[in-house]
Amino acid sequence: MKIGLLGLGTIGSGIYEHLKARDDIEVVKILELLRHPGLEHLETSDFNEILSDPEIDTVVELIGGMEPAHTFTVQALKAGKNVVSANKLMLSHHMEEILTLARDMGVQYRYDASVGGSIPFLYNLMRYRGADTLTGICGIVNGTTNLILDVMQREGRAFDDVLAEAQKLGYAEANPSADVDGVDAMCKLCIASAVAYQKYVRPEDIATEGIRHIRAGDIIFFGQMNKVCRLLVNSALNTDGSIRAYVEPTLVPNDSTEAAVHMNNNTISVTGEYCGTHTFQGQGAGKHPTAFAVELGLRDILDGVSPRLNPIPEGNADVDNRQARHAYYLRTAAHPGVPVRKLSDTEGGAAYVTEPMSVADMHALAAQLREKDPRLFFAGVREKE
Repeated sequence: MKIGLLGLGTIGSGIYEHLKARDDIEVVKILELLRHPGLEHLETSDFNEILSDPEIDTVVELIGGMEPAHTFTVQALKAGKNVVSANKLMLSHHMEEILTLARDMGVQYRYDASVGGSIPFLYNLMRYRGADTLTGICGIVNGTTNLILDVMQREGRAFDDVLAEAQKLGYAEANPSADVDGVDAMCKLCIASAVAYQKYVRPEDIATEGIRHIRAGDIIFFGQMNKVCRLLVNSALNTDGSIRAYVEPTLVPNDSTEAAVHMNNNTISVTGEYCGTHTFQGQGAGKHPTAFAVELGLRDILDGVSPRLNPIPEGNADVDNRQARHAYYLRTAAHPGVPVRKLSDTEGGAAYVTEPMSVADMHALAAQLREKDPRLFFAGVREKE
């Protein structure tokens, strides 16, 4: 197998290091604007050199973002080249186009690395989907936010302080919006839900709340409630065939599976009618874990793993979050306007616990209250199962 590698950043350099030790996969060209000593003979700034090279049968797209990743992916597939990618943002917005094009061109688009890093979650989700009716997905899929929440909870430190340290150590980007606003987790839920339920889930249909406005005072209340805060993705089949799909901070019991996931690790569970609930845990991000997952995608193509394992959903999902209900922790300076139990006055308003309400209603309420209190924070409350 001869590949063209797009991007030599954190993950790109990792996959290049992995492949140097192999004799069955060769990096022929690297698309990279910056020059790296010793790699000048492989590097190019012109994607057409990769596209027009008949030797290159597979493109590894690791530049991330929406563009030019989307354009390059489409062009590579149309040129009859396989594509392996970890790009959850681009795929979540163009999944139907990309998977349909790969099928029509008779090539493979492998995206196992886009959700869960080194955790073999998507691969097994695809396998499960062929043998069972899957009914739910839940878990921690963003290592940066999990690290922030975990350190805040265990060390009593402020959000801004922990975020700055995470950026210094390379766990968080200079612009952390995709992580702390829940966008990264939302994109991953789009992809996983489409695989599980065989319906495309549009990003704009997923109710998404991040952790940007959590404060050390909130953490104190969580401890008094014997809870730990984690940013969770949730999707499930509703009784009428629609699905619920949302991302939100969630207060889980101290003895729960999610509470025991520390630092930048991930945990993802899938539930099916026959298989019950299976949980996958491990490193969900990082240079070598993600490069490992990309290498597995290359191995699958090389070994002739059937593209039927890569199912193509049909039509768009009907997302209805009115059928998901639970109580919420709410800290705001605005009047809640719904039945609540007040915990205490606190800096930035007061802390409350609401009566059980639908996910749709809570996210709509938060949008309304933020007109008066932009720094509002809320989190779902999960009771013991």
